[in-house]
Amino acid sequence: MDDRTLVVRLHRRAGFGLDGAGLEAAAARGPSAEAARLARPEAAGVAAVPDAFAGLDLAYAKGDGATKLMLALDAWLTRMGTTERPGHERLAWFWHGHFVSAFPKVKAVSSLVDQLRVVWASGTGPFAALVRALTVDAAMLEYLDGSGSSGQTPNENYGRELLELFTLGRTSGYTEDDVKAAARALTGYRVAKPKGTSPAVDYAARRHDDAAQTLLGLGGVHDVDTVVRAVTGHPACAGYIAGRLARAILGPDVPADAEGRVTERFRSSGLDVSVLYESVLGELVAGVDGGPVVLAPVPWLVMAERVCGARLDAKVRTGGLRAAGQLPFVAPNVGGWPSGEAWFGSAAVVARTNLAAALAAAAPADAPALAAAGAADAQALATALGLGEPFGAETLQAVKAVVAPRARLIL
Repeated sequence: MDDRTLVVRLHRRAGFGLDGAGLEAAAARGPSAEAARLARPEAAGVAAVPDAFAGLDLAYAKGDGATKLMLALDAWLTRMGTTERPGHERLAWFWHGHFVSAFPKVKAVSSLVDQLRVVWASGTGPFAALVRALTVDAAMLEYLDGSGSSGQTPNENYGRELLELFTLGRTSGYTEDDVKAAARALTGYRVAKPKGTSPAVDYAARRHDDAAQTLLGLGGVHDVDTVVRAVTGHPACAGYIAGRLARAILGPDVPADAEGRVTERFRSSGLDVSVLYESVLGELVAGVDGGPVVLAPVPWLVMAERVCGARLDAKVRTGGLRAAGQLPFVAPNVGGWPSGEAWFGSAAVVARTNLAAALAAAAPADAPALAAAGAADAQALATALGLGEPFGAETLQAVKAVVAPRARLIL
């Protein structure tokens, strides 16, 4: 795989793609420099990104959740497409589908936004700090029924997902007793919902079971910090998290030796997410290929807007992504969204076609991609779309068969 193709793959799998000009600049810097820029943008002098939600009124009010949801997701999609730190934003998107909370069970969109702010702030640092922050986050407490869980009636939903989905995996060997122990140690939190303001988290010691529990073989577990210490210190944690991120970026069939290397680097760092992310990107630069990665609707749309030089309005974005099956803040269940060939279903493909048509119609007349489509220059079109390599034979034949420039761009 040549350097140009590696740069394209880095930005499509660990960022949000490149337009033609961006591709030329990134290719000139080279794969190793681009991997470093994606993983540690501050070291490359890239400025911090402003809060996408500043100035938006997202405070909870009964009956206006759908409107505020559209405002929030539109602001986040715009940030994804314009950020100078696409690697960190793509990592935030990964965590959004890993530590799931979702509307409408979480009725206050402001809580979902605050959870995303936690991910922005903590998603590239120590994994234990991220787990700790999200465990007592208002959206998570509401979504997995931790709010109101007490020593007398502990709710086990979060404790179960913490072990099964968030930190260790189904095959890690945890037991029902571990779920119960985690649930008891995490009691005492409540989400208060003052009218007209964002929900806040309260802790009531009298509702907390402070008795020492044994969790994953570790005694003395009795509160949030000791629960987090037990789960992130378990031998299965490093491999489970490293494997999930590696498959998301390198492909679904990551070679065992590559997964082993990134796991060991992650473990040796004390579970530092930046080290893990940098290690995975390093494997990609070294040519490790775990097979094709199917772009899910959200990153696909963000990339498509970038290369078309167009931005769809909030209603079109929302309706199109809902039809495609992936709407930010609205994961279908605690396991997040599907992946791979699940996105080849007929409804998803029709929705993408409709979004592509809207983008082609919105593309400005001087957009390089539209100009290349009008000139019937397949190589220039591939470059303008940030693909970095020529179209395959079947795609090329189909593109040549279409006459109208915007129809070519849709295709």
